[in-house]
Amino acid sequence: MIQALLSHSWKEQFRSAVWAKNLVANIFLGLAAIMITAYALLIGIFLKEIVGAILPDTDPLSIINSVVIYYVAFEFFIRFFLQNVPVLSIQPYLHLPIRKAKMINYMLGKSLLSPFNVLSLLFFAPFAIRVVNSANSTGQAVGWLLFIVGLAFMLHYAIILFKKKLSEHPNLIFYAFIVIAGIAALDFYGIVSLSSISSEMMSTVLATPYLGAIPWLATVLFYFLNFNFLVNNTYPEEISIKKKEASVSGDFAFLKRFGHKGELMATEIKLILRHKRPRNTVMFSAIFLFYGLIFYPNPQYQEMEFIFVFVGVFITGIFFIQYGQFLLSWDSSFFDFVLVRKSTFKEYIEAKYYLFVLISTIGFVVSLGYGYFGWKIVLINFCAYLFNIGINVFAVMRIAMFNPKKIDLNKRAAFNYEGVGAAQFLIAIPIMILPYLIYAPLAIFGYADLGIILTGGAGLVGFILREKSLKIITDYFVQNKHKIAAGFRAQ
Repeated sequence: MIQALLSHSWKEQFRSAVWAKNLVANIFLGLAAIMITAYALLIGIFLKEIVGAILPDTDPLSIINSVVIYYVAFEFFIRFFLQNVPVLSIQPYLHLPIRKAKMINYMLGKSLLSPFNVLSLLFFAPFAIRVVNSANSTGQAVGWLLFIVGLAFMLHYAIILFKKKLSEHPNLIFYAFIVIAGIAALDFYGIVSLSSISSEMMSTVLATPYLGAIPWLATVLFYFLNFNFLVNNTYPEEISIKKKEASVSGDFAFLKRFGHKGELMATEIKLILRHKRPRNTVMFSAIFLFYGLIFYPNPQYQEMEFIFVFVGVFITGIFFIQYGQFLLSWDSSFFDFVLVRKSTFKEYIEAKYYLFVLISTIGFVVSLGYGYFGWKIVLINFCAYLFNIGINVFAVMRIAMFNPKKIDLNKRAAFNYEGVGAAQFLIAIPIMILPYLIYAPLAIFGYADLGIILTGGAGLVGFILREKSLKIITDYFVQNKHKIAAGFRAQ
């Protein structure tokens, strides 16, 4: 049975219409995977020397023990955005005399063939042999290594379950980020020391090697949690019922007060929440709201105010930068419907613009927390926000209409380069250059504060004149709509 499923998966890949199209990308990703594997192994072999070079006169084992928890957190984030959820087209098999449990076990077992599950072994196995084994017994070294590798496998199934639950309850991502941000803040301000907790945990594992089995027991637990979830969410009628329930509870009634444009905004939000790639884009945007923590607390940037201007533009505009660069590509699968539905093209463009303004406003409100580092930062972020909604957003929308590429919303989010074209490389121009055309000359002559205010003022003027900008973008869209539609059909 397993052999037949593997054969079907292999044929599905090679008989796909886009297999030849993605061949070059897959070869590139394969070479990149080999290179990353080689680098990971080299780092693992020379980890003792690397630690010694960075922190001389320290015990490498103690240092590694104290950062294991940070490594696990880093791996969690990487897996969350890059690890694919195991997928098997189960529906064609449901009418056959095949046990559903066998197909789900196959799907979960096959998912272990992930490069992320090998990285921790490559990083820490050479270190365990060279350092841990020489300072302790072989049993202690084995228990220490099993504990770390077990954490990686536990994360594997925990991330799968989390992503599956996330599709039903999108709010989970916000609760998760609040918890993670809270723990990070406690560690940053020295209230709780995660490095001390990590050091104590790994020292306990060294002293009691059989504790290395704990993460593996947790792995088994998460495996069965995934198994039960998939068993209860396999049949099409179950999925359709849940989609109907979700559609009832997710009408975004508060947007209807804005008329038909509000309904179009609600439709766009539903598109984001129901598909992996746009949803991941929004999640990335939420994470980048914490981008300021890299710069604002750091003393070396306090005299480099021009960097704060870029950070303010980035924080308050990250959503339309990330999502807006594929402005029309998100609708490519049903673009012909966009051209014939009752909505006017002006309403279609306005709905996207006001959605960007709404999310940018939320981003600015969240950024008010950076007032802890000084009210000057609030002023910079406010002016950057005005510049974004008055100028940058129109530049991004116009550039995104330059030869847009098709995106299949049903495909995976990780390592998916559909929709990427020349426009995506041009998006950086308004973000990196436009604000500084006003700010930089004044800052050079010692009028940095005036430059910040005038940058915000230019954005405010742009927002007041938004109808003219929207008309220019709409006119371009109308002139090129059939050419864009033909391009989507050809792809």
